[in-house]
Amino acid sequence: MKRGNIVFGLIAIAIAAFTFNQLGEFPEAMPGEIGANFFPMILAYGLGLTGVILIVSSFFHNIAEEAEPFNIKERSTQRAIVALIATIFYCLSLDWLGFIACTFCFLIFMMFLMKQRALLKIIVISGAITTSVFVVFNQFLNILLPMGTLYGY
Repeated sequence: MKRGNIVFGLIAIAIAAFTFNQLGEFPEAMPGEIGANFFPMILAYGLGLTGVILIVSSFFHNIAEEAEPFNIKERSTQRAIVALIATIFYCLSLDWLGFIACTFCFLIFMMFLMKQRALLKIIVISGAITTSVFVVFNQFLNILLPMGTLYGY
């Protein structure tokens, strides 16, 4: 387990470094404003710090754990694979369907996948989350989200 923690810590640090490298291509913000690179920078700092903590903690904890074998027949593994495929489909369809339609449908699907069966609750929560994220990004952060080419935008 120690080797795995070190490898994943190094991968996290590498992804954070790559993100910092790419942040230089973002447009500069006006003085006193939060730019488009603010949130990705916070995530990159958190990811890099998490990678460092994972590496350092693996040297102080010498716990030899036996890894569980990967079993594709487990329901939780199958749900994780379906969620990964749905996330990839969501990302690929954002430009075509737009943020609002994609996010609303994606959240409904994910809640159903996670065994939530109260349909009214699923629809209300999905709508509230989609609307909140859209308003925050569009109105407060001035970041345009894809509206979808299907609708002529």
